[in-house]
Amino acid sequence: MAAKKKGGLTKADLVDVVYDRHGALTKNEAAEIVEAIFGTVKSNLSTGRAVRIKNFGVFEISDRAGRMGVNPASGEKMFIPPHKGLSFRPSTRLKRQVSKPKASKPTVSKPTVSKPKAPKGGAAPSED
Repeated sequence: MAAKKKGGLTKADLVDVVYDRHGALTKNEAAEIVEAIFGTVKSNLSTGRAVRIKNFGVFEISDRAGRMGVNPASGEKMFIPPHKGLSFRPSTRLKRQVSKPKASKPTVSKPTVSKPKAPKGGAAPSED
């Protein structure tokens, strides 16, 4: 599957997935479907409308206030003007799926050696 490649999943990889899953589509039709989805998401976000995808998450635009920042190259202080920012909030289901621990080999624990415990109430006086 295309998702196993290093470097992340690309739009071309998504087109390949759609094409592979639906044999009745041509590669161009699969590309049109992927482009239509991305185009719809972009156009809705550009008008300020959030995009909610069930069991995946929410893409939304928010207003960011102006603030003072530091230019990392020169170290000089500068004002960053107010602007709009894009954020993504994953759904609970996606968070759970992503954070699932991978199946690992069973670990063999080392046997523990227990030390003898002292009697309760302190040690008995020795008789010499």
